[in-house]
Amino acid sequence: MASGDHHDKHKHHSEPDSDDENTSGLGYKAPQKIDIGSIVAKDEDDESLARYKKLLLGNTSDGKRIQNIVIEPEDSRIVLPLRITLLFENHKPDVSLDLKGSIEHLRDTHVKRTITVKEGEHYRTQLEYYVQRDIVTGLKLINKVLKARTITVDKSKYMIGSRAPSTEIQSYVSDLEQAPTGLLSRGTFLVKSKLTDDDKHVYAEWEWNLVIAKDWQ
Repeated sequence: MASGDHHDKHKHHSEPDSDDENTSGLGYKAPQKIDIGSIVAKDEDDESLARYKKLLLGNTSDGKRIQNIVIEPEDSRIVLPLRITLLFENHKPDVSLDLKGSIEHLRDTHVKRTITVKEGEHYRTQLEYYVQRDIVTGLKLINKVLKARTITVDKSKYMIGSRAPSTEIQSYVSDLEQAPTGLLSRGTFLVKSKLTDDDKHVYAEWEWNLVIAKDWQ
């Protein structure tokens, strides 16, 4: 969300404003892409690798079965986003954005959407999605917040990680955050959101309007 008095509390996922979405500036190096079959075939005696395989693939040793998981046959994407939700600590209802459909559809659907949040409100960000066909490496959600539609005031990156295909809906929930407070933090902001990965595939991209208000409206 827009930067304000509490901006420094969010350094776990914030970064300087830049159009470069590579995390190399933070000492992060994207891991080499490994297909499911190779992961399954790796040395079972490697304890750390075994733990990683169990975390990523569960108890299955059938890489071909996992690769054959297809949720939407007509959609070639590995990640199929479903919805993103702001889970408020002290206010109901929560607010969701439907992320189903093509990138073009999302751009058209949410460009006029406005979400109002009371200053100082605590919240978490939840992303729900499917993974199909192959492993996604370094999945991440990026939010870029602009004032007057041109001045970047905040850029946050939620690192979701690597996930294997599954017939179950997968979910990510962020740490607890707090909306900024103070007169200078109030107003209307444009938020540019993107769901991408280490291979720079874009699975969803959309814009929406955020209002930080003195109270709920």
